[in-house]
Amino acid sequence: MRKIAGKWLDLYTDIPATAAIEELPGVFDQAIGQWCTYFQIDEQAIKDWRVIGSLMKDKQRFEQAGLLPDSLPVFQHGYSGEFRIWLNEQPSDYYRRHLLLHEGTHAFMIHFLKGTGPPWFMEGTAELLGTHHWDGKQLQLRHFPSDKLQTPHWGRVKIVQDDLAAGRGMPLEAIMNYGSDAHLKVQPYGWCWAAASFFDSHPQYQASFRKMLARSGDSSGRFNQIFLESLADQWPSVTQQWQLFVTQMDYGYDVAREAIDPRPLQSLPAAGGNFVLQANRGWQSTGYTITAGSTLRISGEGQFQLANDPQPWISEAGGLTIEYYRGKPLGLLLAAVSEPGEAGLTRLADPQPIGLVGQLKCSRPGILYVRVNDAPSQLADNQGQLQVTIQVDPDN
Repeated sequence: MRKIAGKWLDLYTDIPATAAIEELPGVFDQAIGQWCTYFQIDEQAIKDWRVIGSLMKDKQRFEQAGLLPDSLPVFQHGYSGEFRIWLNEQPSDYYRRHLLLHEGTHAFMIHFLKGTGPPWFMEGTAELLGTHHWDGKQLQLRHFPSDKLQTPHWGRVKIVQDDLAAGRGMPLEAIMNYGSDAHLKVQPYGWCWAAASFFDSHPQYQASFRKMLARSGDSSGRFNQIFLESLADQWPSVTQQWQLFVTQMDYGYDVAREAIDPRPLQSLPAAGGNFVLQANRGWQSTGYTITAGSTLRISGEGQFQLANDPQPWISEAGGLTIEYYRGKPLGLLLAAVSEPGEAGLTRLADPQPIGLVGQLKCSRPGILYVRVNDAPSQLADNQGQLQVTIQVDPDN
């Protein structure tokens, strides 16, 4: 048993010294400033706050030393109080750090925000801020991992992917209704992280999510009610974009570039319409409403860049067959008619390939959306536009 001291953390552990163990108080210290910024706490207010942590391999040693009270509830990985955190040893350096930052976020919120909110918000915020990038010198919180090799044994992306594949996809309302005992299992952590990451990264919903930090002391149903009321006018779009987020869930998902900007709506003119499609964004509303039974003739004109490694990949609306995403050529023009909040799974999850020119038969009414086929993690290096022309096919 030994103590490793940092500025804000005294860490007791029975684990032999390695660089990954010895650096933990310094990692915690770097998180302090980022917690202060995120939660809008003056750094002067934290100068006297100090946490005692226990990183345990043999719990009996900590019980004998008075560092693991009998009054603590049973916990699988970690537990936190206002000035204390307890961590069981983990199978990877990344997940050990993640757990330290997760429980540290709880302790910070308990002390400075006087609470952590209902279970989904409590665990979602801790997962959001616990998911990090560390290069041995600099810490970055709120990091959406770009590769599973960066985050061994974390597994939140896999939880969502596996649950969705098994038909256990979670609506946001169900996540918000998690009870206090839900997190005795690992699956809720994945879904709470997904919800918090979605809301906190989305340019249209971030402000509403962060306003709830000021209500962290309220763990009642009133918390969820206030949050839902703040998004009531946008909720159909929230559910549409949440479905897209989870059905396309993968490492590196760019929530901001996948965000669908609202546009004023109008009926598709009899003479047809045009739309400028940005290659570095996900689904984009054309603003045209389409009636049921219509058949559209859609075409795309122009060139755009899809990647820049080792040299620019230039594509047209027909896409590049050198690489595929979800069974379709990279860069292929896609289209779908959908409505925010429609019953069942959004039709954007099953788009129609268009290419240079193609037809889209619309069995149900809705808004016409278009995009180029690319992974949500690969949009940032795209450049350029497509000129999309939409006409009603008079022969169908």
